[in-house]
Amino acid sequence: MLENFPYCPTLYARVAEIKALTQLPASTKDRIFPLIIGRPWPNAKKLEKTWEKITSAMGNRRFALDLDASKLNIDSNTASYQEFKELFDPRGGFSKYYDVILGMAHAIPVLRLSGGVPLNFDEQIKNIEKIDRGVVVRIEFGTIQNYFPLIEKVLKKLKDFSIFVDLGWSDDLLSREMWASGIVEAVSKDNPEIELVISGSSFPDKFHGLGGRGEILIRERYIYNSLVRRHNSAILIYGDWGSTRPPTPPTPMTNVPRIDLPQTGEWIAFRRDKELDGTETYSEIAQRVIEDSTWPSDLDIWGTYTIEWTANGEPGAIRSPGTAAAARINIHLHRQAMFGGNDVIVDGDEPFIDDI
Repeated sequence: MLENFPYCPTLYARVAEIKALTQLPASTKDRIFPLIIGRPWPNAKKLEKTWEKITSAMGNRRFALDLDASKLNIDSNTASYQEFKELFDPRGGFSKYYDVILGMAHAIPVLRLSGGVPLNFDEQIKNIEKIDRGVVVRIEFGTIQNYFPLIEKVLKKLKDFSIFVDLGWSDDLLSREMWASGIVEAVSKDNPEIELVISGSSFPDKFHGLGGRGEILIRERYIYNSLVRRHNSAILIYGDWGSTRPPTPPTPMTNVPRIDLPQTGEWIAFRRDKELDGTETYSEIAQRVIEDSTWPSDLDIWGTYTIEWTANGEPGAIRSPGTAAAARINIHLHRQAMFGGNDVIVDGDEPFIDDI
């Protein structure tokens, strides 16, 4: 299922992520298989708006579609939220969820789990076989106490599947490596042909100690490389959360302007430093970014253009944390998709679309 994809990011269906994905060059999109976590689109009356945004972003390319369970706690009577909650109904083997998948020509289902247990498993298998596109099994850190029964059941019952080993988000992601290693060992020992995506996020939630410019190690890549060395007979594919963190409830806070420049192995954060210049604007920060020795002057993608537009005060400039995040995610996705290769963009790529 994933043999042609060097990169399998996990992305929430939020505005910044979908915009970043939409604006990727076609040649970059061809190299990624994202697991997209669906949720109601902001201010949309119907849930179908989410599916339209995802489909538009991916075109005729395959992706896996999961659901954001954190949105079940939202107290809303809107039609989109009511439709969304119905997708978690286990009756008929989550038939409403699988109907959504069936209606999206390139979507791959994600096995529905509750506490690590596949509810109505036999009914789910019937839905999976009806769709006939394979299935993704996502094993998330912290949600499954004992993953061995799940792995045994999956290996026994399913045929065409891939596994996402998701370490979740942590500022100490390296401590979860052995957990992931145990899953890789359990699966690959007798089934070395099974594809396993190693995913997670170490993108920080605090930047105040970095000053005006700070470098942050991409620990996801470190863990992946370590697991490849340890399990050299397993089929492991690199994944991460596209330089994002999990959704959190909105809290009052003062946003300090910051622009991040992803490299292949680290993120470089350029931030307004109160001690140096507490009045620095996004435009002035962007000027520092493009003057930095790490600036990729030959990387012609939407994320780098957006930073240049910001530095030059042109339309499309960064004026909010959301646009800054979208630019970062766009560059990060491209860098990781092209890891070990060439960043050069081929002719014929899709034009930028600015309607998200």
